[in-house]
Amino acid sequence: MITGLGDSYIDTAKGRVWIKAKATADFINSLQLDEGMGAFAAPNYPGSREKKALERIAHNQESNIILASSEERAIVGFVAIAPPSQAERWGKYGGKGLIEAMAIEVSRDWRSMGIANRMMESGIGDPFFDDKILICTGYSWHWDLDSTGLDKQAYRSMLLRYLEKAGFMYYETDEPNINLDYANFFTARMGPRVSSELYDRFERMLFKDEAWADFSGRPRTIREVLGEGRH
Repeated sequence: MITGLGDSYIDTAKGRVWIKAKATADFINSLQLDEGMGAFAAPNYPGSREKKALERIAHNQESNIILASSEERAIVGFVAIAPPSQAERWGKYGGKGLIEAMAIEVSRDWRSMGIANRMMESGIGDPFFDDKILICTGYSWHWDLDSTGLDKQAYRSMLLRYLEKAGFMYYETDEPNINLDYANFFTARMGPRVSSELYDRFERMLFKDEAWADFSGRPRTIREVLGEGRH
């Protein structure tokens, strides 16, 4: 048995999968990318560049790559958490302590085995997240609808239920990209030691239009949000 591939593991129908939080760039470099990975790679953008992107993110001390790897030393899933891009609202107004789950992926060949849930469970239990606000945006144009056979609404519900299990809440915002598609969403998870100053900055970030700011500070549970769409 190969050991040392992670902090915990999950046994699946295809074998043991190791889960490692705070994966280092060297550790990521030592693995290969599973053939079913690359859902976030654009056309003419080789999946191998996705691995290089993970290595680059891992160098940042404010980042946290949660990695799933097989006993054959192949990356079969990851959650990439990093400070938001300075080109986005979250990067400009979040400040230190605001981080983003930028990408969540499981290999097409390893899905529906509980790997995504185990990665998030293993990761957010780390004290690294205790004093941080972790945001996750859902943009429908990034979703792997073709291989799953799901429509946007079903895919949205699947992602939101996944985030709900990890303690995320649903927040309204007037950020234009979020509001480009009805299926898009914005969620956040508060660490147990988030300062009032950080939370105040987060609230101010949600709305630029003061006419909508009365929504600020009124998160909804994901269960409530999903229930609104049922008749």
